[in-house]
Amino acid sequence: MRIHTAELLGEQVRDRRKRLGWSQSFLAEKVGVSRLWVGQFEKGKSSVELGLVLQTLRELGLSLEITLPRASPFETAPLP
Repeated sequence: MRIHTAELLGEQVRDRRKRLGWSQSFLAEKVGVSRLWVGQFEKGKSSVELGLVLQTLRELGLSLEITLPRASPFETAPLP
């Protein structure tokens, strides 16, 4: 699935957490954050710390993949 917004990422995290049968408090304890932080992340608050986001994804068994878009015919080669 392609994630284009913080809200979509938060929805995926919430869905995975619920599929695992975990409460927000349980996930928060595993990550070392507050339950409030988990709630804000799941709601798509964009100011959550990236390191904690990545740790949360790991705890849930999720991964983040970055792909480069295909080059446009109008793009130029990078300068040396």
